Amino acid sequence: MGKQKTVKVFFVGFGLIGQERFKSIQDLLEKGKKIQITGIYDPFFRDKEKFTKEYKAKFLDRLEDGLKDKPDWAFVAVPHDDAVKITQRLLKTGINVLMEKPLGRNIREAKKIVGSTVRKNQLWVGFNYRFFEGLAKAIKDAKDGKFGKLISVNIEMGHGCHPDITKGWKLDPVKAGGGAMIDPGIHLLDLCRIIADDKLKVKCGSAWKGFWKTGIEEECHLLLEGKKFIINFQVSVVKWRSTFRMEINGDKGYAVIEGRNRSYGKQTYTFGPRWGWQKAASQKDSEKVISESTGEDVFTKEIDALLFSTKHPLKPCSASEALENMKILEQCRKALRI
Repeated sequence: MGKQKTVKVFFVGFGLIGQERFKSIQDLLEKGKKIQITGIYDPFFRDKEKFTKEYKAKFLDRLEDGLKDKPDWAFVAVPHDDAVKITQRLLKTGINVLMEKPLGRNIREAKKIVGSTVRKNQLWVGFNYRFFEGLAKAIKDAKDGKFGKLISVNIEMGHGCHPDITKGWKLDPVKAGGGAMIDPGIHLLDLCRIIADDKLKVKCGSAWKGFWKTGIEEECHLLLEGKKFIINFQVSVVKWRSTFRMEINGDKGYAVIEGRNRSYGKQTYTFGPRWGWQKAASQKDSEKVISESTGEDVFTKEIDALLFSTKHPLKPCSASEALENMKILEQCRKALRI
């Protein structure tokens, strides 16, 4: 077995997600993975001194400076509007890029980004929900037939943001490219598309707005259709109780995945057989908790799978998959009239 090559990574953007990725690389370094962070470019980041001192991080003045050390990868974690042009510029240099979701703000931008690649498997998109333990196991079980023939999937996610969120870009219809559907809704569409084996159809939907008053959709309810099964889909940025729940119902059994991390609580994946109550003291007694996790390691798992091909129930999101997600998003927008 040959010596492991050191993978060089360049960071573009060092906000919340950029720092999560940075911390994940520190975790991988502690586990013996060979990674070198060649530099960080973020002209708006104010706490450079702390990271420079604590991690010996090198902050750069220009985007182009990040290419001088010939990194293998660029991790792009910037607002959605900035990500489009920056990712295109980087792809044209030939560097591998991990771009945080979504792949642009609309299908037109998504196609432009993919069109900027100069070779196959150059562009990947960060969909870290694939690496939550409960979700990954339950989706694999569904595809392996553990629940039998699927009847329905219910998926719901909601949070209420924070009082000052309109001072940033997250709910800006131009910078973010939309509201609840594009973030966090695109994560849920990705999961639904995987379960449906790319046979996802949009039937109808309804959207609500009026609290944040920035023009974006704030809560969306959609009826989708997979391969002969129903999907009830809900996403909200006006849900005052942080909520994540996914139910998979088949003719042999069911799964309930609840929680995400932090304010959502730990993620649990519970399995129940059809008519389990007949063989147990109660319905609850017939169920089995398959996994429980904090969800704090999803970025670490995603990077490990991407850089080192470490096996996982679900794989990182390719550019072609991310493009399919954007196509479905456009169909949802038409159904919601947004």
